[in-house]
This record gives sequence, C-alpha cells and structure tokens, in this order.
Amino acid sequence: MLDYRYQTFLTLVEEMNYTRTAKKLHITQPAVTQHIQYLQNQLEVELVHYEGRQLTITEKGKQLQKDLFLLQKEIQQIQEQLNPKEERPFFTFGATLTIGEYMMPDLIESYMQTYPTHELSMVADNTKSLVDLLKHGKIDFAFVEGEFNQHFFGFHKISTEPFIAVCSEKSFLWKKEQNITDLFSYQLLTREQGSGSRLILETALKNQGIHLDSFIKTMTIGSIGSIKKLVEKNLGITFLYRRAVEEELKNNKLKEIKLKDFTIEHPFHLIYLKETNLKGMKAAKNFMNFIK
Repeated sequence: MLDYRYQTFLTLVEEMNYTRTAKKLHITQPAVTQHIQYLQNQLEVELVHYEGRQLTITEKGKQLQKDLFLLQKEIQQIQEQLNPKEERPFFTFGATLTIGEYMMPDLIESYMQTYPTHELSMVADNTKSLVDLLKHGKIDFAFVEGEFNQHFFGFHKISTEPFIAVCSEKSFLWKKEQNITDLFSYQLLTREQGSGSRLILETALKNQGIHLDSFIKTMTIGSIGSIKKLVEKNLGITFLYRRAVEEELKNNKLKEIKLKDFTIEHPFHLIYLKETNLKGMKAAKNFMNFIK
C-alpha cells in the first residue's frame, strides 16, 4: 500500500480543493496541508501552488501523480501474484454507453467463443468515469468515445463514427437541408457532463463559435434510450452516433437532419494503462483481434 500521505496527494489532485479532499478522506484540512508539506519537504520539490486563488499542480506534481498510479498498479499485481484468487483468467473492463450497448454484444460473443474459459465483467459509464477507474486500477482496459490523455494511456483506434443530428419523423427538419442555426429554436436533448458524446458535441459547436446555450432550451438525460424515446415523441432534437440510432432510422422512427457545413466524426478507442498493466495490455490486444 502507498504511504497515506501519497494517498492524500492523489486525492488532492483529483479534487483540486483542500476542503473537499479533507472531507473525502475523513481528515481535517490542516492534516491535508501537513501531508502535502511533508511530501514537498521530503522530495525537495514543489508539487502544488496557487495562482491567485486557483490551486494548480506543478509539472513535478503531475509526474508524481503518473508515477504513483503506475506504482499502485504494480502493487496490485504483486498482491494478485502472491495471493491468486482466480484460477480462470478474469478481466474487468469498461465501455461508454454507446459502445457498451451497440458494439460490445457482438465483440463479447466473438471473444467468448474463442476464449470460453475467460471470465469478463463490463462496467458501463461515461468516458470521464471510466478514465478515473482505469487510473486507479479498478478496470483493466476501456472502450471510450471521449477525450483522454494520450501520453498517459496506451490506445488503439477501433473505428471512426459519424455523429449526427436526429429528429422525430413528425418533424419537418429532416425534409430539407438545414443550417445549424435553424436548430436553435428547438429543445436540445443531451447527455450529462463527463459524457464523451456531450464533449464531442460541445467541441464541434465551439469550433463554430456556438455554445449549448444557443439552443432555446436544453435537457440533460443520462440514458441514450430515454433520449431516443423523447425525440421520437417530437419533444426535442439530439445528436447521437449513427450506430446508436441505426434501428430507429431503418424503421423511420427517427430521421437524420442533414446539416450544411456541419459534419462531426469521432474515433472510438480502446485504452489501457501502459508500461505496468500487463494484464490489461494482454486482454486489450486479445479484444483487438475481434474488431473489424
């Protein structure tokens, strides 16, 4: 196990706030300060500092965070080797909601046909949460659609997916090409903060000088299925990966809104902790064999 003061540092980097760090660790705020000062004195480097009233992590601090994550994974692997609990290979991995629901069933079927003795456990969550789980060694690898630190993780691109505007069959928006500004008078249904889908949409809009607030109203919903049902009822429009609405488009329950000069495509990635996570790397490479 890591020294408790290093655990305090990792929590502070995650929370970026001394009060929240103390609350999460069930210690006092002065204790958090003492732990950080102790580490800085011992290591003879500045790990954190304030720019005005904003807490920032120094480059040395960022390097320490990365090294500690890798060290945690090494400790976990040593514990597993000394106390093996599973005779069968067991992997826990993550997938974002879109990938988990619309891509993983076929992949898992192919994988289990080839490796019938392997045991798998899948966590479905948004990109930010999966990245955090991977950093802390809670999962072995993850399939994500959002942004991640490409210097920190090993990764493979598994596909490039179109991200389209969608409306109800009852709407007239699909009947002719629209400008993105034509959609502002409609309620936009979008995923929650931390979702890769939401970040991709926000980034694409920002590149056009547009914010989500440009839409007359927005509704945040954490379920792709619920978003699709509400759009079917003509209660708003949304942006989703084509893969997630293929069935509804085929059955004319939903319609694609063709947009002028506004096209979004984004890669799906398989990511894992590199350098020390040998188990995750091996499992990730096994899965890559089934991705066409």
